[in-house]
Amino acid sequence: MLRFEVFDATGPAKAWPLVSAHLLGRDDLPVPGTIESRDGEIVCTPRDARATALCLGYDAGPMGRLMLQTCLLALREEPYRLNQELARHRIKLFIAKSEEWLMFDPALSGDALERWEQAREIFVEASVLKDPAAAEARHADALAAAIDASERLAMRHAKILLHRRFGTKPANRSTLGVRVDPAGDPAPVTELIRKDFDLVSVTTNWRSMQPRPDSIDFTAVDRCMLWARNLGKPIVAGPLVRLHPESMPEWALDSLRNYESIKELLWRFMEQVVYRYRELVEIWNIASGLHVCELAPMAAEDRVDLTRRAALLVRQSRRGARVLVEVGEPFGDRVSRLDGSSPPWEYLDQLVQGGIRLDCIGVPVVFGDSSFGRGTRDLMQVSALLDRFFLMEVPVIVSALGAPSLEEDPRGGGWRGSWSDQSQARWAGRVMPILLSKPFVAGVVWDRLVDGRGGGLPRQDGLLDANGRPKAVLSKLVSLRRRLREPLGALPPAKAAEEGAGVVGGDGGAEAEEGP
Repeated sequence: MLRFEVFDATGPAKAWPLVSAHLLGRDDLPVPGTIESRDGEIVCTPRDARATALCLGYDAGPMGRLMLQTCLLALREEPYRLNQELARHRIKLFIAKSEEWLMFDPALSGDALERWEQAREIFVEASVLKDPAAAEARHADALAAAIDASERLAMRHAKILLHRRFGTKPANRSTLGVRVDPAGDPAPVTELIRKDFDLVSVTTNWRSMQPRPDSIDFTAVDRCMLWARNLGKPIVAGPLVRLHPESMPEWALDSLRNYESIKELLWRFMEQVVYRYRELVEIWNIASGLHVCELAPMAAEDRVDLTRRAALLVRQSRRGARVLVEVGEPFGDRVSRLDGSSPPWEYLDQLVQGGIRLDCIGVPVVFGDSSFGRGTRDLMQVSALLDRFFLMEVPVIVSALGAPSLEEDPRGGGWRGSWSDQSQARWAGRVMPILLSKPFVAGVVWDRLVDGRGGGLPRQDGLLDANGRPKAVLSKLVSLRRRLREPLGALPPAKAAEEGAGVVGGDGGAEAEEGP
């Protein structure tokens, strides 16, 4: 059993919000277990008696409401203190990434290392306080400082790698894309997409295209595909298979209980879609989030078989067609709570073992919605997540990047405050250089062109509002993309060592200027 003392302004907290709380084991993989809030404590009971970490949504003050975790902790009756363990993990994470990235030199890490030293000093000070409530308050300060330090480190590291990657050559033609919903009308932004975006992702939603079992309505997707073709941009289409409430037709839900039945229904849908658009589509998203069993459990061998069938269909449809598999909920918030689900790494390994050749792996990084495992993470966590794909030796496309311009779901968190039009743009300006600095990341697709609805919520993560007016995030992305049309040049040594260089200059923290 793991127990954590938690305090509010009055002392031991009578109740503590367990926002997206789950347990983690080795390598930060989700493990099953129960989590309860009881009389000033959080009580965790993992199914297996092994060292376990707790991850949950947490209000980190000026850093925002984020998904944070503890280190692996030995099971014991004596309670740990939540803030202390969250701060300990973040201080340790800074050390681990500094070693991995070879960033312990102050000339490289700049003010990130200084900020980390402040966090460590606050942590030591808090650890010797006699009053538990006072100690936890100071540990909260240490946690905020450590998150800030790790974000600064991630941005400094991105700056160095970005100049290394694009110092002598411009970014490629797949750098920035946008996902387009065929239900909308993208015509008003045709010239914008033509001028400043590199690729278009067209959604092929089974639920929308086949509301009845007797026929498929291609009208909206036809219009969108022809529009994208006339732009002369590469097209990413899919997903062909997504067993998710937003994608499954109601009439097909009962078929999920029998693999043979759902396999046949999906094959008929996939075959018609692929052969209709085979001359237009360059990359097919053949399967999205199959390892997250939202609606019904599915055996691992059936997931692999579905993926294999979709891959073979695409490769047989046209020579040169490329295959992308998109993982779902890459941070694994809900995997341990959904029967039959598995972490993305396990699913990808099963595909490799099954001999399925992938041309790309799609990784969604969408925040602000707790109902679909999209709790907000800080910049260091995003960078660390992408690093885990390095050993896959397959190019990565960030297949959906997004955060809301308005707080839609308080439990979904917020970055350095609540989500707003300006914080969405600032976040995009910081996360994009981190993503593009990874040499294995081939491109980034913004999640939504126009604000709309998704999962029962109004989704405010579009580049345009519902009335078609551009938001601040659009200007930020376009500015970054234009900068990368020319080589960045070498990063001057003095600039790298300059105090507070951040991603492109400034203090490297909350007010740093974004961009390469």
